[in-house]
Amino acid sequence: MQAPELAIQELARLVKSLGLRGIEISSNVVGEDFSSSRFRPIFAKCEELGVVLFMHPSGFTEGRRFKDHYFSNVISIPLESTIAVHHLIFGGVLDAYPGLKLVAAHGGGYLPAYSGRTDHAASARPDCCGNIREMPTTYLKRLHFDTMVFTHEQLEYLVQQYGADHVLMGTDYPYDMSEIDPIGFIERSSNLDDGNVGWF
Repeated sequence: MQAPELAIQELARLVKSLGLRGIEISSNVVGEDFSSSRFRPIFAKCEELGVVLFMHPSGFTEGRRFKDHYFSNVISIPLESTIAVHHLIFGGVLDAYPGLKLVAAHGGGYLPAYSGRTDHAASARPDCCGNIREMPTTYLKRLHFDTMVFTHEQLEYLVQQYGADHVLMGTDYPYDMSEIDPIGFIERSSNLDDGNVGWF
């Protein structure tokens, strides 16, 4: 990602020569957000090729207050996803590339559970919505999320708000914060059944 022209060449090779259908990216490039204009050609190529992007943070860029209690993972990893998705929305990336297929790890971070604040900001502050033509939650509903949320209530909320076809099973394997029984976790959600669970 740090070399967009090379990234575009590699995308074409992965899809056309190797038959790959998706790639994994981090949530920023050495602290630079994906809303930067220099990454636009990469997202354009991903949209053109129909590539699925799985966004998984590799760390948090501003972690000085997270050194204790494993907060560097417990809080900062979902927070990093939250920030990255905000930049993709408010920076106009998802507006510019409506066909982009993006899966946000860890249930999308904190944003899906508190998305109303983004729409309020777009209504209350003109400086928030200079790059978007619709309300922020409109773009959020285009994304896909994994099931790495650890509570049945949060999983059921994701399915209710965004649809079973936008929630994919996640494991976070092989990390210590992984879900040891990902299928069982889904099956034990009492308010989900075969009618509202999408299996991929």
